[in-house]
Amino acid sequence: MKMNDRKERINFVWDIHYRCNFRCPFCWFNDNWENMAKLNADKSFGEVVEAWKRVYDKYGECHMMITGGEPTLYPNFISLVKELSSMHSVKVTSQLSTDMYTFARELDPGRVILDMNFHPLESKLEPFIRKVLFLKKHGFSGGVCYLAYPPQMDKIRYYQEKFESKGINFALAAFWGEYGGKKYPQAYSDEERKMMAPYLGDINRIKYHLEGHKTRGKLCRAGYCYASVKADGRVTRCGPLSHKPIGNIFDRDFELSDKPEPCEADVCPCDEYVWLVENDGTR
Repeated sequence: MKMNDRKERINFVWDIHYRCNFRCPFCWFNDNWENMAKLNADKSFGEVVEAWKRVYDKYGECHMMITGGEPTLYPNFISLVKELSSMHSVKVTSQLSTDMYTFARELDPGRVILDMNFHPLESKLEPFIRKVLFLKKHGFSGGVCYLAYPPQMDKIRYYQEKFESKGINFALAAFWGEYGGKKYPQAYSDEERKMMAPYLGDINRIKYHLEGHKTRGKLCRAGYCYASVKADGRVTRCGPLSHKPIGNIFDRDFELSDKPEPCEADVCPCDEYVWLVENDGTR
C-alpha cells in the first residue's frame, strides 16, 4: 500500500457524467450534450465504488468535488455519495433541480458539502431558496454561486439581496465564452470588473479567473496533489489539459505524478490556479 506522502490532502474534481436537465446558453456543453453523453462510463455501482476505494487505499482520504452535467441525475446518486463519503470528503456542485430534500435527510453534512449554482434562465427563485434553506437547516454548508453572464449582469445586486436576506452566502463566477461577438472575460468593462471583484474573493481569483493571467510555465501541483477526472474515467492534470490524460481512474495501477510540474496551459478559468506552487498558503 502506498499512502499519501504529500504535505496536503489530494483533491479530485470528477465530472461524474455528462447529462443535464437544463439547457443554459452559457454552458460549455451547450448544443453538444448528445455527443458528450457518449463519453459517460458504462460502469456498475460497484465498479465506481471500487475505483475510489483503490484511490483511498493508495493515497488515504482525499477530497472529491463531484460535478457534471448535473451530478444528482446520476443513477443511485445519493447511495453512491453515501458510499464515497465514508472514504473521502465530498463536495457536490448542483443547480438543485432534483430531490434535495431526500439528499438532506440521507447524507451526512459532516462529510458532504454543497456548491449551489443558481441559473435564473432555468430556475425559479423561491423554490430554489426553499431548498437551500432546507439544506442549511439539516446542516449542509455551502453558498450560492451566480454566473456573471452578460444578460444576467443587471440582476446581480437584486439576487444578492434576495439570498443574503435569507442568510445565504452569495458569490460570483466570471463567464468564459463568447456573447454578442465578444470574448469573455476579456470583454468585461472596467466598471463591470470593479463591481464583480468583491464577489470573487481573494486577489488570485481576480488575477487568474477574472483577468485571465497567463499560467504556462509556472510550477504547479496539478497532477500531483490534484487531478480532474472525466466521465469516462480519464484523469488529467486540470480542466484546460483535458486532451492530455495522465491515466484512468478505473485502471488498477492508476497513480498521480510524484512531483509538481510546470503548467502546460495558457490560462486557468476553473480556479485550478490554487495548485500553482507560488500560491501555497493562499487557499
